[in-house]
Amino acid sequence: MFKKSILALTSIALLASCEKDEVSAPVTGESGKFQVNFDNMVGTEDLQLQKNYRIDGKNYTFENFRYWVSNIRLQKEDGSWHSVTNSYYLIEETGAIAIQEGQYNYAARKRENISLPNIPQGTYKAIEFGIGVDKEKNDNLSITGGELSIMNGMTNTAWMWHTSYIFSSLKGMVENNTTKVLKLETGLNDSYRTVRLNLASTITFELGKNAVISLRGDILTLLASFDNWEKPTVGAQQVKEMKNISDNFKNIFFTIK
Repeated sequence: MFKKSILALTSIALLASCEKDEVSAPVTGESGKFQVNFDNMVGTEDLQLQKNYRIDGKNYTFENFRYWVSNIRLQKEDGSWHSVTNSYYLIEETGAIAIQEGQYNYAARKRENISLPNIPQGTYKAIEFGIGVDKEKNDNLSITGGELSIMNGMTNTAWMWHTSYIFSSLKGMVENNTTKVLKLETGLNDSYRTVRLNLASTITFELGKNAVISLRGDILTLLASFDNWEKPTVGAQQVKEMKNISDNFKNIFFTIK
């Protein structure tokens, strides 16, 4: 019954649209834009869907790559933190996805850039964010925030685990004489990870000015989490492999450009 409700809500949405204490100083005047870029790569190459990549002697093609970025915080030069309110963003590169046996389509989309609202003036030295959805909202789908909603990009229960969100998903094919479907997903509360990165140099954000933090994410680090030829499918039942993927998201997937 719950799955049917999610499908119905999704259809409606598609039709309708087809350390130190935290601080939150107010912003006055023209604030400019503070942008974070997530550049998804395969080693030194930009991620392109359906392109063949030769990795460890095997041929890989990717159909989609998606993950939630949440609870963003920026650290000032003095060590204080600014938390970005309702910061839940769906980063994704996906082709068109058929929904409800082709009755609807989730359009192809590439989304790697986000703009953070109401950032106070100051000089910043680090960024912190979650990969996935925090326990409070993951356990209660009626609580929304930012882009977080069962009607935003869910494309049916394939982008959910029954009553909770999928945190990340990498899908494609891997070929080595024979071909296997690759489907690596993380989710459930134990998969939530917090990433903290020190900037290569401080960024000063002033009224009327723009600021950009550029990150690189390397899919090779996720494929290296375990032998994905032996286990090309990872979901809720593959606890060890899912933990390895989540840990690599936290520790080595992201670097500052």
